[in-house]
Amino acid sequence: MSPRTSSTDSGPTDPMLARYGGPLVPRRTARVLYVVGAIVFLAVLVFVGLRFADQPASAKTVGYDHVDDNTISLTFQLTRQPDEAVTCTVQALNKGRAQVGFREVDVPAGSQRQVVRTVDIDTQGEAVSAEVVGCDAA
Repeated sequence: MSPRTSSTDSGPTDPMLARYGGPLVPRRTARVLYVVGAIVFLAVLVFVGLRFADQPASAKTVGYDHVDDNTISLTFQLTRQPDEAVTCTVQALNKGRAQVGFREVDVPAGSQRQVVRTVDIDTQGEAVSAEVVGCDAA
């Protein structure tokens, strides 16, 4: 008799199966779990893609320069959808982080996704910094 087949042994005939046991889940269940996992992965991928595809306009401060005691110049980079007009709100701050100047800047629609703008902000006191508060589609 060969070691694989034994007339007296009613257990598994494969030595690997005898040593390690069978799969934890049946093949059909494993296939269903793979399909469900793939569907969930694709759903998350589509959700993230749709969520970030329509990003609102955003801006970041590039720098600022003190023109005089009552004026500060702010340079910022605007990222927006092409052909979208945007209005950005900028402010000047004193050393206590209080607002001493405020301005809304209209950026007309254009073909470029990123544009750089420099604006002067009139202040009511000494400004030590300037920043972009936010941008919205006009």
